[in-house]
Amino acid sequence: MSKNIKEEISREIDRRIHLLKEHQGAEIIVTGNQYEELNQALSKVIGAPLIGELQSLKEYVNRL
Repeated sequence: MSKNIKEEISREIDRRIHLLKEHQGAEIIVTGNQYEELNQALSKVIGAPLIGELQSLKEYVNRL
């Protein structure tokens, strides 16, 4: 795999990890809509393992 492509993929993964980490720290906005609030909570819960998966993917790409 081309070094430029690997670097581009790595940067994009880093960008997405950063966005997920920012989202984890955000407060759940109380809207009065229980489904919207549930979606916010689920997003936070799913974010933690997703960050791990993205970090693992980045390591794999860097080994190519």
